[in-house]
Amino acid sequence: MEIAFTIIRFIVAVLTAVTGVYIVLRPESYAKLAEFSTGNSRGRTEVKTIMGGTFIGLGVAPIILLGSTIAFIFLGIVYLFIAATRILSMFVDKSFAFTNLIILLVEIAFGLIMVIPV
Repeated sequence: MEIAFTIIRFIVAVLTAVTGVYIVLRPESYAKLAEFSTGNSRGRTEVKTIMGGTFIGLGVAPIILLGSTIAFIFLGIVYLFIAATRILSMFVDKSFAFTNLIILLVEIAFGLIMVIPV
């Protein structure tokens, strides 16, 4: 069971890093999903660096650290804080779009996968 859970955690880390690479390579697609603008070079750079770079770093860190438990837990905590912030923002901004709900479920699932002890 522990080995299977570790494999799932590595998969979450890889998916996080792949998301970051996708954002760096296709910032317009990400911006469209998140409904903000990359209409100029400054906007594209911001999406690539802040969103893409962050996800790459968060996803690659547990891999570089060879599956360190603390690295997995850290990534999980980050996902749970992202989810909490999304929930708050959804209510404050009245933004209950279907994509927001789906992404929220993914963030919660990834966060719990990473922090649940095995």
